[in-house]
Amino acid sequence: MIITRALYGSAAVAQPVERRPGKAEVPGSNPGGGSIILLEPVGGCAVTQEWLLDPCKRLERYLDCFRISLKSLKVLSRDFDKVVDLALRYFKDAQYYLEKGDCITGLVAIAYAEGLLDAARVCGGIELEWQRSWSETRVVVAGSFDILHPGHVEFLRWASSLGDKLFVIVSRDVNYRRFKGIDPVFREDERLKLVSAIRYVYRAVLGDSEDMLRPITEIRPSIIALGPDQRLDEEYLIKELRERGLDVKVIRLERRVPGYSSSLIKKRIAELYSNSRD
Repeated sequence: MIITRALYGSAAVAQPVERRPGKAEVPGSNPGGGSIILLEPVGGCAVTQEWLLDPCKRLERYLDCFRISLKSLKVLSRDFDKVVDLALRYFKDAQYYLEKGDCITGLVAIAYAEGLLDAARVCGGIELEWQRSWSETRVVVAGSFDILHPGHVEFLRWASSLGDKLFVIVSRDVNYRRFKGIDPVFREDERLKLVSAIRYVYRAVLGDSEDMLRPITEIRPSIIALGPDQRLDEEYLIKELRERGLDVKVIRLERRVPGYSSSLIKKRIAELYSNSRD
């Protein structure tokens, strides 16, 4: 029996998972019906939630990453020999499960192997440099996201499907006022907190008050996703970023989710509040 980690809401718990050849089991299945988010392994061989869609592809990438990382392995203390040996056994188990097509169990096995080596590294028993064996596709979206609504969520869901990790740039209050002529309902730190809580977002950051392209050059995405109503010249954006040494592909959502607009929601709130006072 091995242990994998899962999150039920905000409480981290350890869940036992039996390793049975030929039987694929999702670790940490919740009998209560709540949603489960698997924790990403520490150390660079990250496996995101996308592995649920194609676990065998994820396992192949994970094994490649692990195999490359082993080239840098140095045992500094013989007290950790057994730990390293156990980690290598789980590594071989993961290869076995990949060959058998039981990729869920293989992912659990390789994650446990990584955890053992990472613990040994933290304790000073070994030296190990985790490596990535593939380049991830980063996607960037930018916007004000004032008064979040289902249209925003659907846009972010679509954008996240374009790559491995979705980064969101939330506009500064000063830029919001500059372009819209009014103050936002929520301050920039509040809007950042709300966007960060959306499950499709890997990381949300505040924009730059002077240079709006600076956060993009720092994130270095492969794709920039635009909403259907965002007034940006795509060719100009590509040209400006190329001059800064960044080649990106710009993809625009064809049409907005009908019935949702921050402006219309604000107007509706004002009308409801006005009617309630009457």
